[in-house]
This record gives sequence, structure tokens and C-alpha cells, in this order.
Amino acid sequence: MDSTRSDNANPLPMRMSHRSMKTLIIRFVGLLIAAIAVMTLIYSN
Repeated sequence: MDSTRSDNANPLPMRMSHRSMKTLIIRFVGLLIAAIAVMTLIYSN
């Protein structure tokens, strides 16, 4: 019972963590681009 339950529960958290990781990476990249844009604007002035 426990092994089957863990098998059924495993795929969902893995998918969720993978999805959250993807969004985290996208947000990080976005923030990085924004920071670079701000830095370039400051240096250009």
C-alpha cells in the first residue's frame, strides 16, 4: 500500500517542482536582463 501510494504521489510533485524551476529560471533571466538594461542606461548617461 505504501509503495503504490508513494509511486502515485511522486509524479505530481516532480512535475510541480520542474514547472516551478522553469518559472524560477525565466524570472531569474528576466531580472538579469532588466538589471543589465538598468546598468547600461546608467553607464550611457
